[in-house]
Amino acid sequence: MTIRFRFAKSDLITTGGIAMRPIEIDADGGLFERLGQPGITERFSHEDLAAMLRRPDTRYQAGYFDLASQSLKGRKPVDVINELPRHVRRLVIWRKALCDAFLRLEASGEINRTHTGYCRAYMKLASETQRLVGEGLASGKSTRPGADIVTRKLPGSRSALEWVRAYEQAGYSATALIPETYRSGNRKPRWCARAEGLMNQVIELYADTQRPAKIQAIKDTRQLFAEENRRRADAGQPQLIVPSHASIRRRLNMADPYYVYAKRYGTEAANRKFTLYEAGPDVERPLERVEMDENRLDVISLLTLTGIWDHLPPERRERLEQSRRWLYIAKDCATKCILSMRLAETQNSDDAIRALRDIFVDKTEIAKAAGCESPWHHHGGIGTLVTDQGSAFVSDDFQGTVSSLGVTAHLPPAGIPWLRGNIESFFRTLGHQLMPLVAGRTFFDTVERGDYPSEQLACLCDDDLITILLTFIVDIYHNQPHGSLKGETPNAAWARLVAEHGTPPVPDGLALRKAFGRPMMRKLRGDGVLFSGLSYNCEALREAFLHAPARDVEIRVDLRDLGWIAVKVGANWYPAVANQSGFEGVSHDEFVEATRSLRLRLRNDAALDVPLLRRAIARITETNRRAFTLRELTPFHFTDLDVERQQASLHFPLRSDAERLGSAQPSADPLESGIPITPRGDAAPDRLRPSKPHHPQINPHRKPWTFENDQ
Repeated sequence: MTIRFRFAKSDLITTGGIAMRPIEIDADGGLFERLGQPGITERFSHEDLAAMLRRPDTRYQAGYFDLASQSLKGRKPVDVINELPRHVRRLVIWRKALCDAFLRLEASGEINRTHTGYCRAYMKLASETQRLVGEGLASGKSTRPGADIVTRKLPGSRSALEWVRAYEQAGYSATALIPETYRSGNRKPRWCARAEGLMNQVIELYADTQRPAKIQAIKDTRQLFAEENRRRADAGQPQLIVPSHASIRRRLNMADPYYVYAKRYGTEAANRKFTLYEAGPDVERPLERVEMDENRLDVISLLTLTGIWDHLPPERRERLEQSRRWLYIAKDCATKCILSMRLAETQNSDDAIRALRDIFVDKTEIAKAAGCESPWHHHGGIGTLVTDQGSAFVSDDFQGTVSSLGVTAHLPPAGIPWLRGNIESFFRTLGHQLMPLVAGRTFFDTVERGDYPSEQLACLCDDDLITILLTFIVDIYHNQPHGSLKGETPNAAWARLVAEHGTPPVPDGLALRKAFGRPMMRKLRGDGVLFSGLSYNCEALREAFLHAPARDVEIRVDLRDLGWIAVKVGANWYPAVANQSGFEGVSHDEFVEATRSLRLRLRNDAALDVPLLRRAIARITETNRRAFTLRELTPFHFTDLDVERQQASLHFPLRSDAERLGSAQPSADPLESGIPITPRGDAAPDRLRPSKPHHPQINPHRKPWTFENDQ
């Protein structure tokens, strides 16, 4: 596949700690100059740039040197909307909708930048804002007569015009509309210098070799205040304000944890407790207009799952019923290629976000899992994303993700489908060409359906349905002449236009994890943070573990690649690499399946051996891999609740002393590479042998075994 990127001279690429800006881009690659070192240039091919953007130490910032971007730098708490709390993010999205509505009405001459003009078009501006943000009467939700409809009150003309000017000066970036209330409040010192010095004594009182309790250190600190006030009273000086127990406790909790532990238990004990674990570094990749929409499939799917069934929790098996599925599709308008596809049970923002995520990756492996002969390599960065006013697309989660990626989002008015004609025509093509071949179709309406017994003929499971859809899109639609392309096929149009113009680079791996990753909170440990039994570490985590008073950090995980994750330390995000090697490109599905199979055979072991686990992942059959790959596009992918459930089952650590010391030798017998495990208790046997594999007879009427049964 031909790869060609296009960069602007105001872009910035930082890789391995070296910042560079593009000088010129041609068909062979690009010439980049190091920042702060004029004349020091380096040339990279497009293939090198693609590999560089996949690495965890690479950051691509579009328009970094633009005046609008630099004017916002340092004035806002975050650089992407998705990092804001939910209520602040919702406010910023609403402010952006108001500014877009104002500029649209100003272009049509219905409003001007005066107080009189603003008041005259007030109601029109409110209606247009509600339509863009999906609130009030434009929410699309059916309400009972007399029900309350909550809307936001528009600001006065002065505030509104200030927002519009700031929005324009920032290059129409939503970050300019983030409220700066985080900078408000009384920032003057609460205590005088003498009181501050006495409060800090609580740290020294607590960090004592006698190891007093915190409450005792707090009482002793307040006693110091009492003695100082008695001395001041005798000298006729003003009294000090005595801080409360809570204030002194907060000051104590801000102490350096390494310093306190070293003072209480000694430096050797502190070094043992705050041991830093080392692991080898690991490393991890454009379309002018992309239309995305959801549509209810014209077919009834009977959910008697095949390859997916064995990997579903019991409560989800009980929900099997005849139902119609929703299909999320993203289409490139220039080449007519389908960029992503996903089945969903209902309209929801989570599946819409997952469909958006698939636009940035090569999906050939998914096509192969469905038995397709053609590759599904169409992917890249997005210039403009066009969606309808569906609840999934106007949701805070979806709009926040789009803004975090720096993608321009357009939401044409509802009821005008020709403004999104490309994606609407594809759903019509799907109904005319594919649905007549599928048993259980429901037709476009009840009149056309007539007496056709859709429910009785429903015989497709979700596994079969997604296979049929993939085969139609990848092998048929992409390779048949397209009328809008003057008889050229979408695959041929893609190859021709990519060779001529290239594609914008996809967001770097850290940006993708910040926008799409599963947000979770984890405790700091000596080896970093733990997720699914794997530990992840980086320099920022090591520094935080030693010196930061906060012991919880936020992480974002890409379930398709457990090799590294994104962690938030302070106000910045960093890539954290797995301490255990060999998990690059391993998905969460494969990891859970391999761990589950090993737990069944080695149920008495307290820890799994990493080489043993890697060999188990390699032994996963092609049938299982195909089921995992196809399940990702169905409503039965891993949800956040599923991930947390698996966390409880994978609470044992993964480790390999032999591998860490470099003396691990491969063996045909997986049990030979096991690690001696000391069981819980005071006495340890001389030798611990793993239990023999046991394959009991499965009772079809018995409740299935789950991970929680052994806890």
